[in-house]
Amino acid sequence: MVGLSKKEIDEKFGHLLKAFEYGAPPHGGIALGIERFLMIMLNEKSIREVMPFPKTGDGRDLMMEAPSPVSPEQLKELNIKTSA
Repeated sequence: MVGLSKKEIDEKFGHLLKAFEYGAPPHGGIALGIERFLMIMLNEKSIREVMPFPKTGDGRDLMMEAPSPVSPEQLKELNIKTSA
């Protein structure tokens, strides 16, 4: 439907598709900000202290393997140029 091969779909979205085999999340994707509320209530300096799946200090999400590499076609589609 989006023009990706089976291999590309597995590389980019395999973890998500595997998770959905167990069903949609019970919250339906609605985030209530509970982590931020807990951070304030517990007087923590970082939201990472109360999040069950925090990102690393450099912004990587190890569970979702993000950010992930993008193809030159994706960059061209979005009109993004990189410099080396």
